[in-house]
Amino acid sequence: MEQRKTGYFNSLDYITVITAITASAFGLMLVYSATYSTLKDGALFSSDVRSMFISVILGLGVALVVSNVDYEIISKYWPVIAAGCVGLMVFTMFFGVAPSARQDARSWLDLKVFYFQPSELLKVGFIISFSYHLDRVKNNINRIKTIVPLVIHGMIPIVLVIATGDAGSALIFMLMFIGMLFFAKVNIGYFVAGICALIVGFAVAWRFGIINGIQRERITALFYPDLYKDTLYQQTNGKIALGSGGFSGQGYLNGTMTQGGLVPENQNDMVLTVAGEEFGYIGAMAVILILLVLILKVLNTGLHARDNVGYLMCSGISVMLFAQMFINVGMELSWLPCIGITLPLFSAGGSSSLCIYLALGIEMSVYRYSKAHGNALLYN
Repeated sequence: MEQRKTGYFNSLDYITVITAITASAFGLMLVYSATYSTLKDGALFSSDVRSMFISVILGLGVALVVSNVDYEIISKYWPVIAAGCVGLMVFTMFFGVAPSARQDARSWLDLKVFYFQPSELLKVGFIISFSYHLDRVKNNINRIKTIVPLVIHGMIPIVLVIATGDAGSALIFMLMFIGMLFFAKVNIGYFVAGICALIVGFAVAWRFGIINGIQRERITALFYPDLYKDTLYQQTNGKIALGSGGFSGQGYLNGTMTQGGLVPENQNDMVLTVAGEEFGYIGAMAVILILLVLILKVLNTGLHARDNVGYLMCSGISVMLFAQMFINVGMELSWLPCIGITLPLFSAGGSSSLCIYLALGIEMSVYRYSKAHGNALLYN
């Protein structure tokens, strides 16, 4: 028993664990500050902080357990995992609940104790199933009869999340799909054709009003900010908060706009503004650098994986984290429309943190079993 325990900790991916915990600890600080001014008398912390803390603790435990399960075994259960995730999404389509500000986005399940967003779990399920699919067809990856089923596979989660009104997650899934195809070494010609198809599809959707309402308004506002000041209120104030922190910030719990509640949803979509205002340029860059270290570590694990499935799983996880980070920062800087994408491990949201830790558990499994495989080869 003692040898097993020693072996477990010797093969643990400490860089991933420490980086993820650092991100979550910093994130909890930022969420606490973002909700500090709204605390009721006698309350020590908000419900956002409480749910985030619980999800981090649970997520870390899940990651450590999953890291000790061979990822090859996990990948072979892809039909069960995929069916479970799809079933959960279909259930959400009929019984999901929506926030008061977005009644069209029925993307959450009310579990009474907390709200859960199934699309976050679907991301992990998609990474597992799509990695297995790509591995099975790797020798014929560039044949059209292979590409078509892959495209259908990639469209399933996109259609499901759009059906629940979650356009932001649909974009993340699209980027995950494209990114995993890239790491699977699909011919560049398919990407060019796909991009052209997306441009045409977007133009058609825009022309015939398929993209409408607040989504259309938020896109238009980026090009005509003077005409859509109300639409850009959140992003405009967020940029002011980011810039007002200067190099070193106004001090923790002392951000003028943060504590004045002038940046809506700064515990979620706009959490980087809290770091920028209260910790300055140093704090905002620290957030991005921590995430980049985590992304590069996951990608490095994939590059040293013992097989193609492990490589693809880690590639998918790194693409997921990078896509969310890129879009969130782009939203906060008004480079992209505000579509409700949180900053991984930093924003409030129990579902997101819990499922990211689950994904990191898979990455740590790839690290552990690839390392064991390498040691076995060395001694044999």
